[in-house]
Formats: sequence, structure tokens, C-alpha cells
Amino acid sequence: MAAYLHFLITGSYRFLTWYFLILGTLFFLLTASAEFYLALECRAGFEADEPMRMAWTFIALSSLSRFVGNALISLDHWRGVSLPGGSSVLAVLLPAGLAQAGEVIGGPLAMFFLLVALIRVLTIQEKFGVLGGLSLTDLLFICLIVASTLVEVANIVGYVGPNFEPPPLTKAILWLSDPVLSLLLIQAVMIRRSVIRVGLGLVSQCWGMYVIAIVTTLAGDASIWVVGEGLLSERLIALTWYIWFFAAAAFASAPAYQLAAMRLPLAHENARSANVDSR
Repeated sequence: MAAYLHFLITGSYRFLTWYFLILGTLFFLLTASAEFYLALECRAGFEADEPMRMAWTFIALSSLSRFVGNALISLDHWRGVSLPGGSSVLAVLLPAGLAQAGEVIGGPLAMFFLLVALIRVLTIQEKFGVLGGLSLTDLLFICLIVASTLVEVANIVGYVGPNFEPPPLTKAILWLSDPVLSLLLIQAVMIRRSVIRVGLGLVSQCWGMYVIAIVTTLAGDASIWVVGEGLLSERLIALTWYIWFFAAAAFASAPAYQLAAMRLPLAHENARSANVDSR
């Protein structure tokens, strides 16, 4: 916020740019790597024949894709940084198009892996008869998100126009992001509601974090569209960049809650054993 306040007071992007380029990049890489590690720990908590092991395998792949995507986007940013003398070594060593590759890997590909994972979880819940209905609040929330997605689809159709020309492959793939995110949101809300019904507090927090992560990602995508339409002032545009920090933190927090739930019985057992030994 200090960098943002400096921007508000001076109008200079100097510190704000360096904040996102250095500290922001480190934050995104660290949260994605933490999510990957925690997802692998959750996966290890299930035996090879347990169905949830496969779900956490795909969640780990999703987090790994986000890490790779963030790394490629970061490299592309540094590729454009000029060294004293006006040249950049990275511009020579690294190929162009890293940012586009990073957006695809960290966006649609990561979402696809998460989509497969959530389908797996829903299938397991249905098998065991714990898949429940949605509350009125859930339905209203989902309808709002779906409506915003339909607006985005309508904008894409308007962008293409009557004289349809196939867009570049990268852009066509990225257009899938919001519809897939809406589907992910519906899945995450359904899973969380079912887990709440059976009284699993920490596990419900896990899926609640995925709801927050998906919603904030949708908000980030919406802010990009709003900025592109010129509906925000320059000061508010810079503020929207911070949305992605909340999404990254929520994605990393989700497996942390699941891992805490898995280790809670062991912690209680150790505490009980310690009390017996002290007596």
C-alpha cells in the first residue's frame, strides 16, 4: 500500500512498478509453490486406492501450472527491462511470447486440472450420498456470476462481429477462462455446501477458500475488461492490480486447511498421550 500511496501522491509509477515486478512476483511464485507443496502433502495423506488421492493429484498439477505460468510471465517482464546502455541480456536469451504461454498455462490449463479435480470430488460425494442441495444464497450468488459470464460472452461475440475471422489460438483459449471459472465456482460451492452438511469445519474452510479464489479471479478478469472499456480512472486502475494477491493467497490457503484437518486427529492423539505420560 505504501507503493500505491506514493503513486497517488506523486502520480509516478516508479515504485508501484518495481513493487509488482519484484515483491509481487516473489509473492505469486511463493504462494504457488506453497500451494503445490501442500497439495502434495494432502495427496500423500490418502492411500493409492483412495479416490481422493486422484483429486489432490490434479489439484497439485493445477498449482504447478500456476507456478510455471507466473514464472514465464515474470521472465517476460524481466526480458523487457533495459540494462544501462539500453540493452537487455534476457531479451537475447529468452524467446518472445513467454507471457502468452504463461497466461495459457497459469490460466486455462490450471483451471482444467482444477475442473477435473472438483468433478472427482463431486463424484465421490454423490457416491457416498453426501452431495446436498444449494441454499438460496448460493443460488443467487451463482446466478450473479453466471450473468456476468454471459455478459462477457456477449462482449466476445460483439468483438468477433458478423464477419467472423478465427482469432489467434492463444486468445481463443484465454476466452474460455471465464466460462470455466463459472463452472468451477458452481462446483466449489456445491462441494463446500455438502461438506458443511456433514459437519467438517476445516474441510469446509478448504473448499470455502477455493470459492474465494475463484471469485477473486473472476473479479480480476472483470477488472481487466472494465479497464479495457475505459470505465475506471487511472487511480482505480492501479488499485485493481491488487486483486490477484487475494486470489493467490486463497489458492494457497485451501490445501492448508485440508492438511490441518487431516493432521488434527493425530495432534489430539499426541496431546492425549502427553497427558497420560505426565500423569
